[in-house]
Amino acid sequence: MRKTATALMMTALLSLLSASFFAAPASAAICKSRTSGFPGKWGPISKECSYTSPASGWDGKLRITWNVQESTNQYACVAARMGKAKNPDKWQSLGCGTLGTGEIKWPENTASMVEVRVRSGNAHMANVDYSI
Repeated sequence: MRKTATALMMTALLSLLSASFFAAPASAAICKSRTSGFPGKWGPISKECSYTSPASGWDGKLRITWNVQESTNQYACVAARMGKAKNPDKWQSLGCGTLGTGEIKWPENTASMVEVRVRSGNAHMANVDYSI
């Protein structure tokens, strides 16, 4: 009886663990980070998130979602690119405003860092949260 109860408990525990590790919702972010920008000029480049694209069945684009801090009057322009040691890609605009979603070129079967930068459109700094 005790072995059966232990076996059932282990099965239930494994089910819970595998569900939480392998069944992430479609809207779950792989990585989240934050960067800041200055009035009229680009802030430091954030290199907090990395991504590896699949070897096949990939559309060649990585989606990035961003927003300024809530309950502020901040306005930001956001740009991103795939990081490279040599010959970096051109910056690709993700838009301007208080929030947005954009895509950057990302070839299949490629591992690299996502580089994100922000420029404030106000007289003060803009703090942007972003996710891939």
